[in-house]
Order: sequence, then C-alpha cells, then structure tokens
Amino acid sequence: GDFLVRNEERIKRAGIRTIMTTSSSTAAEAVAAEAAQGRKSVIVGMSKGAVDAAAAIAAGARPAGVVFVSGIHSRMIATLGAPDKLPRTLVVHHSRDVCKFTLPSGASEFVSWSRGKARLQWINTSGEPGSDPCNAQGAHGFFRQDGPAVSAIIGFIKSR
Repeated sequence: GDFLVRNEERIKRAGIRTIMTTSSSTAAEAVAAEAAQGRKSVIVGMSKGAVDAAAAIAAGARPAGVVFVSGIHSRMIATLGAPDKLPRTLVVHHSRDVCKFTLPSGASEFVSWSRGKARLQWINTSGEPGSDPCNAQGAHGFFRQDGPAVSAIIGFIKSR
C-alpha cells in the first residue's frame, strides 16, 4: 500500500526514470551515478523515507531537488541540521493528516525552517480514516486518492 510503490508506474509513464531504494546511502550513490552520466536527479521520500532522503542529502547527495511526502519533519530537520545543503524542495502533505509523527503543523514548520528553499503543496482529498492514522489508508496516504499528490510530484520533477 506504500504511496511511492503504488505510484511508481504512474511516474514512469510521465517519462521519469525511477530508482527505488529504502537506503539513504544507496540514494546518495544513485544521485552521484546519475550526475556522473550528466543527468539530474530528484530524491522523493515518503513518511519515514523522507527522513532517509534527508539523510542522503546530509551525507552529501546533491540532487537537483527533493520531494518530502507526508514526512516526519522534526526528524528531517534534526537530520539535516541546517537548510544550507537543502536543494529546491517540494513538501507534499495532506491537510488532515492525523498521524502523530506527521501532523500538518510540522510541514508548515519545515517550510519556514527551510529559509525559502521549500514550498508546500497541500493535498485535501477526502475519505474514510483507517484504524491506523499513519498508514496508506488514511490522510497520511491521501486516502489512496493519489492523483493530486502524484501530479504535484511529477510537475516538480519535470521543473528541475
């Protein structure tokens, strides 16, 4: 049910090559390999994966951009330490996310902390909340109505 896994094909159909990993070091290596081939890359991380994406940047990855989806923003700030290394950033977040780790206020705080490097795309799809507010069924996972979030991600990647 993971948002990025279930939408990988949709992103590929937009003409975007994807590399899927759950490792911040592998993400950093992929960014470096793409740069060595003269290609730009954008890291996209969802929820805990957004912390991993921040860790890749903190470790020296230099993507053309980064997208944090339903991120654990307090941990991302702690991981990055300062916004200096942060590339242009899109924060995609549901306005009614009730997961205690990814509340909407954290998304707003992260954008303020970024010193103008991040912009926030609020998603407002509706649906029935699941029993676990931090899973793919509720607002945290856009109630599985992924169109607006995927469109924002694709648009951002293509703009880089």
